[in-house]
Amino acid sequence: MFKLLIGIMLLAAASTAMGQESIKLAPNFRIGPAPCRSADLSVRHVTDDAAMGGHLLTDYAFKNNSSSSCALKGYPVFELLNKSGGLLPKGRAINSRQLMGDEAQKPPQLIRIEPGKEATFRVYTNNGGAGYMGKPCPMSRKVRIIAPGTTRAFILKDEIRSCQQVQVSAVRAGAAE
Repeated sequence: MFKLLIGIMLLAAASTAMGQESIKLAPNFRIGPAPCRSADLSVRHVTDDAAMGGHLLTDYAFKNNSSSSCALKGYPVFELLNKSGGLLPKGRAINSRQLMGDEAQKPPQLIRIEPGKEATFRVYTNNGGAGYMGKPCPMSRKVRIIAPGTTRAFILKDEIRSCQQVQVSAVRAGAAE
């Protein structure tokens, strides 16, 4: 028994040193919350924050609808779609550790979501702003969102015009405002 306990402690210490926050030791033994499942999540558009020059930061939130805590880590898939569901040019978001308005880089971290609570992520787009002289930027009628580590695609009606490459943050702790 003592050797087993020492082995578990060494495995946990090694995984922490390698940056793994959640490890599976045996079929029913886990350190840390289980990964969120697609079926237990929902997503919503929370707020928009527009700035001069066509800059737009949009907050979205994943809600844990299950009765137990779960965890997300990483970047969601975020895509701008036209009215027939096709991907717009430059519509697939690239992962960004620091979006406009962030004071510092925010690399992905393991985010624990309690039952009924939310974790957020931000999306940056730019519609060209006042005085933009180029051809009209494509208009998204919908967005497709997939939570990190899951496969279910959520489709939300969301009109977004973007002239530049879309950027997405990692999932972040904290309730949506």
